[in-house]
Amino acid sequence: MRKFLFIAAALAFTLGTFLASCAAQAKSLSRTAQIGPYTVTLKLLPAESFAGGHSDMEWDGGAKPHMLNQAPHPNHHMVVFVKKQGKAVEKASVGISYRLMGTASQKWTTLPVARMYVRGEGRGTTHYGNNVLLAPGNYVVRVTIDGANPHLFHIRVSKD
Repeated sequence: MRKFLFIAAALAFTLGTFLASCAAQAKSLSRTAQIGPYTVTLKLLPAESFAGGHSDMEWDGGAKPHMLNQAPHPNHHMVVFVKKQGKAVEKASVGISYRLMGTASQKWTTLPVARMYVRGEGRGTTHYGNNVLLAPGNYVVRVTIDGANPHLFHIRVSKD
């Protein structure tokens, strides 16, 4: 029994290390657009932690965050920073959906949008989005703010 527990613990540690390294290898990108009165910056970053003393993000409402150890294991942190007159908008109704380009029949996937800010830096860093698993490819990301007409961002996710 001890041998089994040791092997299980070793596998869990190895898997955790592997997932963390995959997330750390994800490439970052940033796109900015004007949506109504808002300046909106879409960022695709390596997946980020919401749990524990060393977490990167502080959840502040909206959908629950997709945790690093939650299946499907995320490799990116897809978020939008919403600003009005240069200041972070702390209370916006944000919708984010995405789809892989290439086939007309590809359906939109809705991202559960959490509101968050950078731990230790305060609500001036408020942004919206979640961790997500994205395969390599070209995507269209549709963002709506407070019901305004959606803006389409085009991004490329490369192999890490």
